[in-house]
Amino acid sequence: MSKPLAASRADLTPDDAELLESALLAHGWAPGLCQHDHDGGSCAWYHGAWQFLRMLGLMSTSGVHAEHYAAELARSRHDPSFREVLVTGSADYSMLKLIADSRNPSDPPLTYVVLDRCATPLRTCEWYGARHGLRVETQHQDVLDPLPEGAFDAVYTHAFMGNFDDRARRRLVEQWARALRPGGRVVTVQRVRDDYPGDIVRFSAAEAEAFVARVAELVPSMLPSEAAALDVVAMARDHARNFWALPVRSADGLRALFEDAGFRLDRFERSAQHGVAGVTGPSVPNTNGHYLITAERLATA
Repeated sequence: MSKPLAASRADLTPDDAELLESALLAHGWAPGLCQHDHDGGSCAWYHGAWQFLRMLGLMSTSGVHAEHYAAELARSRHDPSFREVLVTGSADYSMLKLIADSRNPSDPPLTYVVLDRCATPLRTCEWYGARHGLRVETQHQDVLDPLPEGAFDAVYTHAFMGNFDDRARRRLVEQWARALRPGGRVVTVQRVRDDYPGDIVRFSAAEAEAFVARVAELVPSMLPSEAAALDVVAMARDHARNFWALPVRSADGLRALFEDAGFRLDRFERSAQHGVAGVTGPSVPNTNGHYLITAERLATA
């Protein structure tokens, strides 16, 4: 996206105009909907800002690894049993759009089930689905809570496993296995931080400073006029201060999680490095170590 701040929504591409509209809606929804922690904590700093930061090209989204997902989606288009997809974890509608854009009008319709413990991305996906005539169902729950067994043909997600510690990560993969029918597939991308020494991944002070400075540099030339009244630089500062992930420390350990849960790995390979000039950090698309994963649930799982 490269339109100047003086531009209006009418000057944007349809996709960019839609992203802007969604960003403004999510920013308004987040203070009321991002209330899900037992202690009343809020993730409004995340879901209220995510799409504006994404418009600046600074968020690591499923689109960064679109070729990986496209290869599996092309195969599934010829599978008549591919009818119901589970999306676990969704910052916005980007995964929903990625899957829907791969379909032809003549393909059998899909049911998209989007699951998240936060209501803000669920409402965003409902909004997007209604605009595009998609069959979108949302489940407002923790992914580790019970799911219907064998109900889904595929699970699509991106960089989701960093939300769980080692024990919960194993439960997550087992949960995917239970929710999939035999032959169902998980398609995901996950970063591995080899032998990471800490228990939690955050922006370092230098990374946070560079991230906020880069946002301040980009906002005047890349955000359209409808966003001019919002302090996106302050949003970036909150994002850098609050963002965290739990490290996946071993590719072998990641592989074993899937195999132990009854999956056959059709693809498990390290991706090429993606970069964004002038900024680093745990949630930006400029780091190596991402693994492209396609795993099929075996009948004996």
